Amino acid sequence: MATITNLTSGIEINYGGAVTYIKHGNVKLLKRANNINIYDDSDDDGNQRGQVYISIPFADVTSPSTANIDALYSTVRGYIDVSSGGGGADANAVHVNASNEITAITEKTTIANIDEFIIEDSGASFVKKSVKRKAIIDPISSTTASTATLTVDTDVSDFATITAQSEGLTIGAPTGSPVEGQKLIIRIKDDGSARSIAFNAIFTAIGVTLPTTTTVSKKLYIGCIYNDTDTKWDVIAIKEEA
Repeated sequence: MATITNLTSGIEINYGGAVTYIKHGNVKLLKRANNINIYDDSDDDGNQRGQVYISIPFADVTSPSTANIDALYSTVRGYIDVSSGGGGADANAVHVNASNEITAITEKTTIANIDEFIIEDSGASFVKKSVKRKAIIDPISSTTASTATLTVDTDVSDFATITAQSEGLTIGAPTGSPVEGQKLIIRIKDDGSARSIAFNAIFTAIGVTLPTTTTVSKKLYIGCIYNDTDTKWDVIAIKEEA
């Protein structure tokens, strides 16, 4: 079971008896289906480092006690926001209330993983403005040496790697609840012998030819985008190591 505790200096996560602490300024959240992902994004210099990453199913969380995954996500996000009472003063902070409405935004705030952010007058001294930036979300990868059927859970992974395929491979229909435009990348390398590749019918080639075999000891990348209209994974890129 898991507990997530709001401390004045950070978040403490106890999951399966292992205790992890991440300070407020570095905490990042990602909600995938019924999992909440908590990880440490950067050091004090803003440099990427080995991330402390935990994926916790909602059903495993005993504290805080919430009704559903959305409520849990909102609560833990409140732990990170300095207006929740944790972390003290922060020069780079967005403050939200219980309804997730912005109540204050400090100077020099960096807002990650958004395409467009709009501030409007909410009774305070806000001036309406729009901020656009490139959305960047760290990929969540899964790796296996070899498998007869690759079935990617797209709720918890968007980058699947096979490192030494030792038999014929079928790329099965991904599981999960993908959304329109969701990306999936698959990287395959055989074990030194060419291996056959077959695709489930949910994969549709768009301007490319689906590979039917690996090339000995060469990395093969398959890039896909989810097409919610057709309920298909459109394969838009095939690249093989020279």
